[in-house]
Amino acid sequence: MSKSFTDVDMIFIPVNLGGDHWVLALADLRARRMRIYDSLVTFRDDKTYLRKFKPLQVVFLQWLQDVGFYNIRPELQSADPWKVRIVKDVPQQEPRSGDCGVFMLMFTMYLMFGLKLDFDSSHGHYFRKKIAVDIFTGEIAL
Repeated sequence: MSKSFTDVDMIFIPVNLGGDHWVLALADLRARRMRIYDSLVTFRDDKTYLRKFKPLQVVFLQWLQDVGFYNIRPELQSADPWKVRIVKDVPQQEPRSGDCGVFMLMFTMYLMFGLKLDFDSSHGHYFRKKIAVDIFTGEIAL
């Protein structure tokens, strides 16, 4: 499912926090903002938590420059800083379930296909099997 930069408005970025927790950062290239999808709301305090994404903001913007993104899409270049927003009311995993990676992948899949995030922790076992099948077949199926 790869596309040219000329056809992309969003980039999905898996982010590991502290070596033991996965979240999804969704970079919206047109709006110049990142939305953070976290399945473990108890993992964070908003101010401290947002600071964890400062390096990503810097590195991501430098990466866009380095790969020539703004040469292809100059209308999206701006001196204004990117905003980072934590998305509230997203599906939550059970604490200590180890499902953060599964949830991060499901956030990605649902958002890629424009679906409402209407799953919950009871779907974890199903999603683990689905991810295995997707990897085995090399296709993402709904």
